[in-house]
Amino acid sequence: MAESKPHVKALKLNKPLKSPKKTRVKINTQFHLAQRNYKRIIKRIRTSMDSVDSGVLEVDFAHGAESNQNLWERLQSWWKSWRTRVSKGALNALMTILELPVRSAARTAFLEASMATLFALCAFLCVVAVLAICFFLFGKSIPTIWQIGVGDFLLGQQWAPTSEIFGIFPMIIGSLLVSVLAVVLGAGVGVLSAVYLACFANATMRRVLTPCVELLAGIPSIVYGFFGLIVIVSFIDFFTQTGGVGLLSASILLAIMILPTIILISKTSLESVPKSYYEGAIALGATHERAVFFIVLRAAKSGILASIVLGMGRAIGEAMAVIIVAGNQPIIPESITDGVRTLTTNIVMELGYAEGLHRDVLIACGVVLFAFILLLNLSFRAFSRRVSF
Repeated sequence: MAESKPHVKALKLNKPLKSPKKTRVKINTQFHLAQRNYKRIIKRIRTSMDSVDSGVLEVDFAHGAESNQNLWERLQSWWKSWRTRVSKGALNALMTILELPVRSAARTAFLEASMATLFALCAFLCVVAVLAICFFLFGKSIPTIWQIGVGDFLLGQQWAPTSEIFGIFPMIIGSLLVSVLAVVLGAGVGVLSAVYLACFANATMRRVLTPCVELLAGIPSIVYGFFGLIVIVSFIDFFTQTGGVGLLSASILLAIMILPTIILISKTSLESVPKSYYEGAIALGATHERAVFFIVLRAAKSGILASIVLGMGRAIGEAMAVIIVAGNQPIIPESITDGVRTLTTNIVMELGYAEGLHRDVLIACGVVLFAFILLLNLSFRAFSRRVSF
């Protein structure tokens, strides 16, 4: 007797997945059908609403015409007619809102006009704020500078408010030295750190280091000042035996403070460079380092210069951290360890008790600081246009 073969069930293969193109066509078809049904419903509601409202208006009008002899009936007719018109207006407004999703052209035009108006308003507010600041500063400062004398004010080397001697030349030199030295110390470190984060670091290191840099940007200035007083000043005093406070301490502290600005903006500029630049350099035989430093870095020069400008602007405008570690001596420093006083620290230290001409002179110091930042921005803009790396 022949053995019966075991019954083998045929395996059913899974149905092949639909192609993305067919799925997209199906979704678009369903969307258009839903949109068509929505339009049809809106049209029916508007038609029935118009017919009901017109009938009510005709009845109210006839009722008002028949009751001309009774004032009370005429008032009731007028009230019903007015209430009907208000109801119809509200319903029309509601229907207009419901029809917005199917009026793509009108909706797009409305949104574009609204956004353009909003953006123009924001730009106008920025311009108004700048003009208001300029009007206040220059309106207060120009008469004061002319009263003291432009030469005596800008080039005078003695600051004695009790004797009405206001020479801010030592503060100007102190601000420039502190800011320039801070940028010299911090720009190289910041740019190279940005290059590492954007082009060399792996995903794990990027996830760890980027939040640390962002946290460094959020630390208050007074905390930086305490750090500089305890760590930087003590470190410099250990090697120089000069007390530690002075130009070098303030410059190192400001270099640390401007690092987050330079790193984050430079990193964003490097990441925004098209990848085709780097790929083209690699295809031509360049190494990874050469492609980054000679192609990508050169293409991102405008953003890197902008980060340095912003960093120097922060260094010039910083007051609370510098006031703790700079020494606050209104003299021209002869050594890198001598004490200095910047324009911002001069304003912060004396504005609380200043009165009369002394107060106006401190406002004039703010005008000089404002002019420095403006000239700095214009100079770096001209430099970035003319100089090629």
